[in-house]
Amino acid sequence: MAVFISATGTDVGKSFFSALLMAKYGDSYGLKYFKPIQTGSEDDRAAVQGLTGLPESSFLKNYYSFSFAGSPHYASELEKIPVDTEELVRHLYSIREERIVIEGAGGLLVPLTRSFLTIDLIQKSEIPLVLVVPVSLGAINHSLLSLEAIQKRNIDCKGIYFLGTPDDTTEDNVRTILEWSGAKFLGSFFFDSKERLSREKFTADCVPRFDSDGLLKDLFL
Repeated sequence: MAVFISATGTDVGKSFFSALLMAKYGDSYGLKYFKPIQTGSEDDRAAVQGLTGLPESSFLKNYYSFSFAGSPHYASELEKIPVDTEELVRHLYSIREERIVIEGAGGLLVPLTRSFLTIDLIQKSEIPLVLVVPVSLGAINHSLLSLEAIQKRNIDCKGIYFLGTPDDTTEDNVRTILEWSGAKFLGSFFFDSKERLSREKFTADCVPRFDSDGLLKDLFL
């Protein structure tokens, strides 16, 4: 089964989380990584592949790639290449039973066009969602707003995963978000988000610590 990875905003760590999933379970489950829409010069597909060291065959090509680092709706307008959301929905719906880690662009309410949001894509493609949540100050408001939007649209949210550099608010943030939302806790991973990780350190230090309780295995069954 495919799983859609979204977050409470940009730069929360969706690509890093996707890389951890791919590195941990890519070989054993035959996972593939797919980012339908990429904006900006930094290529998340290449970054995930670089960290994991998995073969090119494990990475599907982006459906759209825009050079401007901004919201997809605006980036596509600048390049005069409209995003065909109906085609994108059909494509994602057709692969929903495959074992694919699908990474969204930015947060849930990021527009793909002037009339279509990322959360609409998730809802219409009927792909289960994992929400990546930061652990630092400000996480509660952004997380609860995102989870309210998910619940309002009856999206199958498999749970939330906490990620990032902890601070003095982290312990209570996690507790409060879980208590208020009722969402399933899928785990947490604390790291220095400013550190540039080599593949060697990622493989040796991060992957063994990730999902040590095996809570994420069921996503792909």
